Amino acid sequence: MIESPATKLLAIVQERKRIPLEELLDRCPELTWNQVFALVDNLSRHALICLHRRGVDYELRAVS
Repeated sequence: MIESPATKLLAIVQERKRIPLEELLDRCPELTWNQVFALVDNLSRHALICLHRRGVDYELRAVS
C-alpha cells in the first residue's frame, strides 16, 4: 500500500513525539521544502500536530 505524504509526516511526528522541521525535511527527501511546509500547515490547522518556534528553528510535536 502506498502511503500519502501527509500520512507519512504524521507517522514520523507521532513516532518521534518531537522533531525539528529540518530533521523532518531530511526524512522526506522525495518532497520539496514547500510541499513539507504545506503539509505541516494543513496538519497543524487540523490539530493533528503542533508547530512551535524554538529560537530561529521550528519543532513539530505530536498532539496527545
